[in-house]
Amino acid sequence: MFRRTSSLLLLLPVWILVQIAGSVAQEPDIWYPSTYEPGTRINLFASWSGVSADEGFVASLPPGWGLSSATGVRQAHRHVPLDVVSLSNGQYLLQPSEPLRRTYDIILQIETSEDETFWNSRFSIAPAVKIGSTYVPDEAHIRRGELRSKSGSSFGYALAFEEDFAALHVQSQLLETLLDSHTLEFWIRTTALDAVILSTWDGATDSPYPIEFMVDPQGRIRYYRNTIGHHVTLATGFPVADGIWHHVALVHDADTDWTQLYVDGAIADSLLDPAGIHLSGIYPLALGGRVGEQEIEFIGELDELRLWPAARTALQIHVAMQQESPQGSALALDFESRESFGSFREGNAIRYRVPGGPSFGPLVHSFSGIAFDEGVSLTWEDEDPTSEVFLIERSEDGLEFERLARVERLSRNTPWSFTDLEAPSRVVFYRLLQEARNRPPRIVGTIKLGLAPQSEPPPAEIVGNYPNPFNPRTSITYEVRESQHLRLSIIDLTGHLVTVLVDRQHEPGTFESTWDANELPSGTYFVRLQGSNGTVQTRQILLTK
Repeated sequence: MFRRTSSLLLLLPVWILVQIAGSVAQEPDIWYPSTYEPGTRINLFASWSGVSADEGFVASLPPGWGLSSATGVRQAHRHVPLDVVSLSNGQYLLQPSEPLRRTYDIILQIETSEDETFWNSRFSIAPAVKIGSTYVPDEAHIRRGELRSKSGSSFGYALAFEEDFAALHVQSQLLETLLDSHTLEFWIRTTALDAVILSTWDGATDSPYPIEFMVDPQGRIRYYRNTIGHHVTLATGFPVADGIWHHVALVHDADTDWTQLYVDGAIADSLLDPAGIHLSGIYPLALGGRVGEQEIEFIGELDELRLWPAARTALQIHVAMQQESPQGSALALDFESRESFGSFREGNAIRYRVPGGPSFGPLVHSFSGIAFDEGVSLTWEDEDPTSEVFLIERSEDGLEFERLARVERLSRNTPWSFTDLEAPSRVVFYRLLQEARNRPPRIVGTIKLGLAPQSEPPPAEIVGNYPNPFNPRTSITYEVRESQHLRLSIIDLTGHLVTVLVDRQHEPGTFESTWDANELPSGTYFVRLQGSNGTVQTRQILLTK
């Protein structure tokens, strides 16, 4: 159970690589939570491709931190144990049981210090180089990161699975909606790898089932279903088992045959599956393992489990994920009271309840960026009355930042924004710092955008719009080079969807669509062209009245 301490986060455009709430998305070779609660366990993830590590790895951790375990993950998700040897000054030598070459991941399970006086904590990991009898990090292939400590939450209760706890089974009559349009959402905090979170599968190879969630060996969330021999899977492109709270939602629309996976309010994967679910009967749901299996497979915490009898929109997910027990769900387990545990077949489920749960405290949030032809537009939300100024910084490597601007709000009704017209044509990081009364500037958000020019023409692109600026109508021209399903939409400066102009299958050719903005205020808008293969094109347009 959580307590809401901030208002609704605005819907972010899902086609931009943004910071997932609470985690830092750096280069594809490093992933870790941006914040941590002192004294808790977290996971740090790093990867290499084409770099041999015959001598193992050297990891360097902040003072007071301990390395619980280290695991290598080779291709095909196979775990390779690493022996941990403590060196000095917070350094560890990690030696794999077999050579790690080509492409592999290293996952460090960390016990953070209980000392709350550390504001920033830095770590690094690199292949080891042996010089005489000494092991040193290979600076050419080192991975670095920095985390901030934050106070923990003591609001309410959550459902915790420990090593000696068996799976819990939800009463079957509560689960009829899993075979039609539905939305299943929950909060999760775990460092477990290769573990089943919840499932309707009994483990038999030929058994159909409508839903299973698991953490894969790389710490990513995966969704599965099997409808009489037809297997479907969705997955996040980043680790979620990092030891902090994340919100997960699965939306299945039986009318359109679309299934979508969301993490922290942003879409992580989607699939158009004309086969649908088409199962009959009622399938039991197990939490912390599979149906009928006695051994525990999941160690971690769950909270605010909800099952809705409808395919909810991204905006509805954003609203509900920050509300206590929203109305309308067929099943809502907040684990706050004993009544929540009456939904389980097991009679002793109350022992799974522990204090804590996800909470929302950031008053500065929704830091996001939109890349367009002329540059990058940055926006953020601020509910902190002590805010006076925001500082914008930019980096090309995510480590060394340069100051771009000092932004002051003109009035209370003016949204926060900044446009960078000199963004480099490559990957770029932006960092937002808040200046408030009686305290030094502090980092409140970091995002990464890919701005590299394409080496070949995309399968579909926006040619332009005329007129621009316009009032109140403009014609948008786009070119399609490959047969595909395309969605042409308009979003505003904050990332809200304004309207969908086109959503259908296209054959190669040139197309035109007209947008009438007669009822909308003047300002900057963006045309977004999104293909079924995940490609996205954007173009800035200006409405003047």
